[in-house]
Amino acid sequence: MKVLMIYDTVSEQKVTGRVAGIVAAAMNDAGVPVESYFVGDARSVSVKDYDCIIVGAPTMAWRPSERMKDFLTSLEGDDISGKTAATFDTQVRSVASGNATKHMEKSLADLGLRIISPSLIAYVQSENKAYRLKDGEVEKAQAWGKDLAKALSK
Repeated sequence: MKVLMIYDTVSEQKVTGRVAGIVAAAMNDAGVPVESYFVGDARSVSVKDYDCIIVGAPTMAWRPSERMKDFLTSLEGDDISGKTAATFDTQVRSVASGNATKHMEKSLADLGLRIISPSLIAYVQSENKAYRLKDGEVEKAQAWGKDLAKALSK
């Protein structure tokens, strides 16, 4: 099983990148190796070579970041249907924050990928204009990574 993770992270604190690292480490610990790339470094990666694609981005204006939207659009025309996928995002817990995972899942499903796990939403908070994960979110990301590894191992 070859697993590819592509993530974007935009805050100075790189919170979404931290979540990507936590999930990848949990999956690796569970015996499912993950190759992880920042979206800006993913142009040379051949998505076709992987069985499962995980994408993660911060929620920005109700949607994934622009770089993640551009990456997902760049996959159109690639024959990657039949693969599995999962998504995660980071967001401030608010009725008005939106949800990047819904948009990423739709993009992946439109490309013919099968979503194999409920998405992970990792909540962040801002303190003095600096973002950090809320209490309990690290453990939630670790558990999601382990559960995703289990689902891929079936």
